[in-house]
Amino acid sequence: MPLMRLTLKQVFFLSLVGLALSLAILLYFFREGSQRTILQSSERFRDSASRAVTERVRTYLGEAPSAVSRFEDQVLYGLVSPRARKSLENTLLTLLLVNKNLSEISFTFTRSMGFDGNGNMQVDPRSTGQISLVRPDKGAIEERMVWFDRSGFVSETSRIDPQNPPAPGKTLPSVDPTKMLTFAVPSSRAHYGDLLWTDLHWADSDMSMPEGERRVEVSVLKTVEDAQSKFAGVLRVSLATTQLEQAMQVNLAEAGKSDPHIIFLCDRQGRLITGFGSVKAKQDGDDLRFPSDNAPAEIKAALRSPELKSVDPDHPLAVTTFAAGGNTILGTFRAMPEGQTQDWIVGIVVPRSYYFDPLLKIQRRMLGIAVALMFAILLAGSIILRMILRAHSLILNETGRMKLFNFTASPNSSPLRDVEEVLWGLEKAKTAMRAMGKYVPVDLVRRLYRDGKEPVLGAEQTELSVLFTDIREFTPVAESSAPDQLAATLGRYLQLMAGVIQEEKGTVDKYMGDAVMAFWNAPELVANHAVYACRAALRCKDELEKLFDSPEWAGRSRFETRFGLHVCVASVGHFGAPDRFNYTAIGDGINLASRLEGLNKFYGTTIIVTEDVEKIVANQFEFRRLDRVSVKGKTEGITIYELLDVKRPGGKSPPYVQRYEEAFAAYQRGDFKTALAMLSGETKDAPSVHLAERCREYIEKPPNNWQGLRVFHTK
Repeated sequence: MPLMRLTLKQVFFLSLVGLALSLAILLYFFREGSQRTILQSSERFRDSASRAVTERVRTYLGEAPSAVSRFEDQVLYGLVSPRARKSLENTLLTLLLVNKNLSEISFTFTRSMGFDGNGNMQVDPRSTGQISLVRPDKGAIEERMVWFDRSGFVSETSRIDPQNPPAPGKTLPSVDPTKMLTFAVPSSRAHYGDLLWTDLHWADSDMSMPEGERRVEVSVLKTVEDAQSKFAGVLRVSLATTQLEQAMQVNLAEAGKSDPHIIFLCDRQGRLITGFGSVKAKQDGDDLRFPSDNAPAEIKAALRSPELKSVDPDHPLAVTTFAAGGNTILGTFRAMPEGQTQDWIVGIVVPRSYYFDPLLKIQRRMLGIAVALMFAILLAGSIILRMILRAHSLILNETGRMKLFNFTASPNSSPLRDVEEVLWGLEKAKTAMRAMGKYVPVDLVRRLYRDGKEPVLGAEQTELSVLFTDIREFTPVAESSAPDQLAATLGRYLQLMAGVIQEEKGTVDKYMGDAVMAFWNAPELVANHAVYACRAALRCKDELEKLFDSPEWAGRSRFETRFGLHVCVASVGHFGAPDRFNYTAIGDGINLASRLEGLNKFYGTTIIVTEDVEKIVANQFEFRRLDRVSVKGKTEGITIYELLDVKRPGGKSPPYVQRYEEAFAAYQRGDFKTALAMLSGETKDAPSVHLAERCREYIEKPPNNWQGLRVFHTK
């Protein structure tokens, strides 16, 4: 029997059938694989988005603990007295104004009488009071004072409006603020010192309003101790949920597309933390929640999802798929970090069609194209695209970090040679920027990088606070020390000085052996720069004393550092040769600041400032009027002051300072005998001893044409 042979038509037909079957199989696997990949990609995308939203919510909520920490720091450093009404009022108002997201801040102060048998704090009601500042949605800030008046508590509410003078309200009966849970719980023995978060609650200032008009807040509570580590009171900082909803608004769609993702906050019981539309919060048992009546259908279905109840700190992420409104919905739930909320969960829902519609379009387009060629093109294209996108992402990431002034090394690489060369070039540029930051002020490097301009010779007139420091009798120490030991000792000393100056927003201009020159208000503008400069000088003095008393400094000589501080208008910019610059400040005022530092050795003082400095910051620091002098290189006299300390509420100058200034006034008038009599017996205060010696000299040899001015002919 002859073998059956196929015709050319049959072969072609069978080939077409085989090709069609191959196409069908390829399309099937392509469809299934693509759907699986898209689902996985969408899960990763929603996971990343939920992380970003969680971080934004965490950052927003973290503003309340940050405010608590700043308040505690101010109490610790004595910048605010927790029992002084005006001091408390100013500090709380500053915290409220600085952070626009805070809706309310209050401090309940009292004297602790210890704990009872149940661990509850006992207080003296006569010492109890409360200051509350509320930022309403509209209008001026409201202040409410509560205090004990004879037999009971009373309150007074006033408005703080920069456009109008204060308008105190009526004094009305009130309740004991220490009886409220917001005081009793954090002040109890069990929670003393803990940072406590509340769940959603009505704003205390809105309790007299109808529920539909009240604001919803979340608060942190913490006990505060004074500088002597004694109980001072309880601080409450509140955040409004309206700003919380705004913090969650993230556009997850591609450019040019509407965003179908819906982001919300809820709890494991399926109750909303954030509302939708005009729905107001309602009491749900002991909790305050937003009803889901007006929420989209996919939100209602998500709140009923069993996966929501499975989310907990041990299993912080859950994904789900469910039906709602005739659509298949993809959902992601992520638990907020423990300790910051009451088990809140971030939810993201999106119709599955948002991710799958592009795939369907691709499938329809592929039906008219040769499968093998298209598959090869798509495969090759996807590989190439993936490599290009990864290379593009690496370059964008590195340039983005450099824009944020982050020059740390990154171990990035790419299989594409030209991309690898670009990444290597960026690494070398970051290395150069890191090195540059060690030789010139970091703020200058940041500004040059931000402006994208090459520096040129030139300067501008700028008001600066200029500081010069020097170590008294450093030469004998240097001559008696080994070079390595001297370098290490001086390096540690300068590290501390520079660290304090930079923390106080100053720019270290240069080191001149053991001397330091620094200034404020350049290259970046600094508001109240004279305040920062004075604070830096005082902090340097205190921190050096701590260093010298520490075991780290054992066996080394104590340095006596002298400071000179002046406020002036100087030329600040790039000076030097065209091929090598030095960013610095020059001018007559700079020379004067340098001379001031040297005057300390004549008066036995540590910090000398000019009258220009004293006039600017006299309300914040304690000064002693020291002398009226004419330094070398100057013909006109200036009044110089000794910077003593930060001004404290109710503080007074020491008696020896008062005696000195009274004697100096007599000395200025030419009444040297009276001045000497005032200073008699004073042997410990170096400026007093020095002024007494001058009075004796002028009594023996009266000066001609006395003008109360001392002229220095040497530095």
